Amino acid sequence: MEAQYARWQQQRAARALKYRRALDPTVEDVRALCLWLRRQARHERVLCHYNGHGVPRPTSNGEIWVFDKGHTEYIPLSITDLRLWLGKPSMVILDCSSAGVLIPFLTAPISDLTPPSSPLQPPPVDADRVDQEQYMETMSSQWVRETIVLCPTSEGEWLPMHPDYPADIFTSCLTTPIKIALRWFVRRNQQSMGSLHPDAVDAIPGKENDRKTPLGELNWIFTAVTDSIAWNVLPKPLFQRLFRQDLLVASMFRNFLLTDRILRSLNCTPQSHPPLPPGVNTHPLWDAFDLAMETCLFGLMKDGILGNHIPLKTSGETNCGGLENQAEVAPADTHVSGPASSISSPFFSEQLTAFEVWLEFALIRKSYLMKHGTTMDSPEQLPVVLQVLLSQVHRVRALSLLREFLELGPWAVNTSLSLGIFPYVMKLLQSPEYKSLLVSIWASILAFDSSCQADLVKDNALPHFIQHLTWGLSNTSTEGATMEAAKERTLAAFILAVATHGFPQGQTECSRLNLSGAICTLLSSYEAGENAEMEPDREVAESHLPGHFRMWLCLCLANVAKQNLIAQKEAFAANVHVRLFSRMGDSNADVRAAACCALGCLLEAPVRNDSPPSDNIPGPNIASVPLVPQRMAPNMGVPQA
Repeated sequence: MEAQYARWQQQRAARALKYRRALDPTVEDVRALCLWLRRQARHERVLCHYNGHGVPRPTSNGEIWVFDKGHTEYIPLSITDLRLWLGKPSMVILDCSSAGVLIPFLTAPISDLTPPSSPLQPPPVDADRVDQEQYMETMSSQWVRETIVLCPTSEGEWLPMHPDYPADIFTSCLTTPIKIALRWFVRRNQQSMGSLHPDAVDAIPGKENDRKTPLGELNWIFTAVTDSIAWNVLPKPLFQRLFRQDLLVASMFRNFLLTDRILRSLNCTPQSHPPLPPGVNTHPLWDAFDLAMETCLFGLMKDGILGNHIPLKTSGETNCGGLENQAEVAPADTHVSGPASSISSPFFSEQLTAFEVWLEFALIRKSYLMKHGTTMDSPEQLPVVLQVLLSQVHRVRALSLLREFLELGPWAVNTSLSLGIFPYVMKLLQSPEYKSLLVSIWASILAFDSSCQADLVKDNALPHFIQHLTWGLSNTSTEGATMEAAKERTLAAFILAVATHGFPQGQTECSRLNLSGAICTLLSSYEAGENAEMEPDREVAESHLPGHFRMWLCLCLANVAKQNLIAQKEAFAANVHVRLFSRMGDSNADVRAAACCALGCLLEAPVRNDSPPSDNIPGPNIASVPLVPQRMAPNMGVPQA
């Protein structure tokens, strides 16, 4: 169990996992252990796993059983005292019968520690959506900030005692979910899996953290399925706190979703705090996971890796202790051949196809719902799409579908950000082959939330967009490809304009990267084509640097120089003002307006601390002028070619 928890913990923090065992403890042993863990964890979460096999069930007074000092009899230990010793935040896993009776004692307010206050009342049923979201946001924060509880049984229920499963099946589901899921699937599907002994699943090749192996791919699919189920059934604030803030908590709750499914099939009612909504165990995505397991097992049997092996029982083996103490398997050939190690499931490609079908009818459904004043539900495959971004095989297709989804509007961008798209698209900026897709995605994100400009500067992502300003200019291609390349360059200019708008760090970084020089080079090339004698040369210049692109280039210059004396000096040294004066005679009215704005920012003196506030100065307030006049701004603020 220590090794299993260490595996779930290994990616959570750089420092090593600190743990202690308490075998047959006394009350003082438990107290000293909990206080030591809290001192080591400080403000982080402490996990306490209680194995209550072989001891009396918890009492209705909120007590579990430990040994006395002589280890001769059991004495009760108040679960409230355990909660006080553990402190907050904490996670308590109770692997015992009738564990649900302890949840109120672990979650109810303690009057001795907190002043009496009226509990937060839920809003009425007919309350508006804003009130309901605020209530759920507050409750989700309170649930996760204090004590999380996972139980295999409700009050009065006994743990399952099925001879085909380990005695600690609850612990097995939480720590080795893939193996227990495979065993459960084989025993439940005798018609298709009758020729395979359940113990043979231990011979599946690979490692769970290697997605290129069968076992690793199953674990990857399991993560995608459980994330999708949680995203679709949990309130969004609760999903954020359980699945996106702490990797260990997210892993435990993913595994608990599987636990809920397996134990309910064995006539148990798992309980948790925060509670899961009904219907988790019957979600349709479980069928997709079953199909993935069946495909994997059939492929391995076909290649001779798995078969009807005879399990070899070790001497003195019992059915307790979880999967690690189960039967050792004697496969006919334990050598993993090349074809067997490359077995791939169609799960992700099928889910991408389902998402693609959803997108085909999204605009029609969105128009219909807007007429009736309701909002669109997010597609259930969206968490799977984010998982697919980890795969090079399906990454281009997933990015294309994600870009199409974000084009549905601010609702789609907000949904994707709340799901956790940000770290994926930030990391992929390092790969040049996906740059054209990511430029469109980042334009949608920044149009919705301009505060992401800080992350772009922090992660040194601006050079990627500056380089993209010249993307496709040297290639001679079809008219459609030229228009698409011009659109990509326009989006890059928009991103840079937002990254420098009212953000001194962005201005400094763009000055260091010589953004003004790159823009002047582009505008100079356009001037050369604009003044060419041949009409085809002028058409080429217009197709490569269309009006929207020139407008956003001028706005980039405006935002870099605004209230920044160093950037203004560098701009004058690079003859930026000459390029802007030339654009004052542009044939496009939007470009002329943007050039006028840029010249104003270039000539504007920075505001000093001892200067009077702008409210007392007669005339218009320059700081209140928006980034783009409303008549220039396209939908969502994303530029269009």
